[in-house]
Parts: sequence; C-alpha cells; structure tokens
Amino acid sequence: MTVPVTSLETQVDRFWAVDGGQQLEKPAMSGEDQKVLALWARSVVLTNGHYELPIPFRSNTTGLHDNRSMAEKRLRSFKRRLGKDDSLLESYRSEVNNLVAKGYAERVPEEEISAFLGMTWYLPMFNVKHPSKPDKFRLVFDCVAESQGYSLKKYIYKRPDLTNKLLGVLLRFSQEMIAIMADIESMFNQLRITPEHRNVLRFLWWTDEDIAQKPHFYRMTVHLFGGVWSPSCAGFALRRTALDQSSRFSSLAVNTVLDNFYADDCLKSVSSEDVVVSSDNFVRCREEAFV
Repeated sequence: MTVPVTSLETQVDRFWAVDGGQQLEKPAMSGEDQKVLALWARSVVLTNGHYELPIPFRSNTTGLHDNRSMAEKRLRSFKRRLGKDDSLLESYRSEVNNLVAKGYAERVPEEEISAFLGMTWYLPMFNVKHPSKPDKFRLVFDCVAESQGYSLKKYIYKRPDLTNKLLGVLLRFSQEMIAIMADIESMFNQLRITPEHRNVLRFLWWTDEDIAQKPHFYRMTVHLFGGVWSPSCAGFALRRTALDQSSRFSSLAVNTVLDNFYADDCLKSVSSEDVVVSSDNFVRCREEAFV
C-alpha cells in the first residue's frame, strides 16, 4: 500500500494557519460543550475581583450521596502514613493552613455538617510532585475516588477544551526578538465556586494539627486541582477577563490574554520598539503598548 505524501506547500499552509490562530487540531464544539458554555455565560458573577462559576454537573446527580464514611476510612489509613513521616505531615499541614488562610477553604458550620443540603460529597486528598521539582509539594483532591460505585468525576462535564494549542502559542512566541514570560498564581484557586456547589467539595482535616484528635469538616470555596472541569473553567474565566476588560485596555493587551496563554503560562514576544531598557538594564514593555 502506498502512503500519500503531503506536499510541502500544504505543510507550509498548515504551519501558518496554526500560527495565525486557526487551530486545526482542535475539534469542533459538541452539544455538551455548548451546554457548558451556556451555563457559565448565564451564571458567571464577578465578586470581589474574582469570577464565581458553578461546577458543570450533568443532569442526573442522584449518585452523589453523603460519602462521609468512605472519606473517614480513607483518612484513617492516611493518618497511619502521616504518623510515620513528620516531614510529610508538616507539608500537608502547611498546604491546608494556606488554603484556609487565603479563603480557598472554610470550616463547615456545625449546623450544616449533618443537615441535608442536597448534593454532598467528601474528597480524599493526596500529593503529587513534578519530576523536575522534587521539593515542590502540590495538594490534590481525589475527584475519582469511588463510594458505592459512584465518584464525583462521573457526574461532571470535563470539556469544553478552551486551552490554546501549544504549537500556536510557541510559534507566536518565536515571532519577535524579545521574550516575556509570566504565569497566573494558583490559577484554579482564583475562581470561586457557586455557594450551592461547595458541599460537594468537602474534606476532612485536623484543625488543631493533632492527628490523634477527631478531624474537622472543611469545604473548598474555589475550583481545585484535581477537578476534571477546572481547566476548562479556568479557560473560560481567562477569556472572559480579556473580553470584559476590553474597553479599558488596548487590543494588544486583550489579544495577548486570548492568544498567548497556554493554561496558566503566558509566552509573549515583542519587538525592540515595544520595550524600554532602564539604567539598571531592566526591560519592560512600553505602557502605551498594552494600556
């Protein structure tokens, strides 16, 4: 069998089409994708400088019962591991305390712990480490943990994929002489959860940091690492930020947010005409180029 060879001209056309923003590899929006976008478009609220968005649940969520017993069992097993590793315990303490201090998580009021509040779900936690960053600790909530055959992941739409294609971002990044890189700190945590959905993001932890005592009940107030919907939710909020602020900033600034981000990383290149070099050799963009 002879395999057809794509002509050089066709390859070049595809190269520049992607670079120009026509993301050929990305599939068209499905009916489910459009449903999620419509949900967020009519539900999004800006509160204290942060967008508040609901979790994109599927219509049937009857399996999301109160799985507290499963979470308590997982925590007992987890406690034995923590009791043998003081360094690991301190890392978890630090991360949970940080979530609470920044308002990303909150104690569940006593009167709500056992009350029927509709959907309620508890999430076990674990940590992941990047091979090239062994000292960095990242807390992740286990959205695929099952209880009686159900898991949170099964009831939530994962798409739409609103992330720019990496190839297009890199090609645009290579166009000019001067490179600028930035990222969004804790991108998912910058997005608030609609209050009525926060009880499906409960977790157990020890407030007094003594794991010999009974754990307390917490819930996330923001979208989280481990949420299958979080990347698409963050992508929606990022694009919404650019469009909502388009009257305040230049088209260059808006297009930078729309076209030069890959997830939470911004890769931008500019010409020498668009930068100013100060006396200490610090390079910054001309304000008029973005504002």
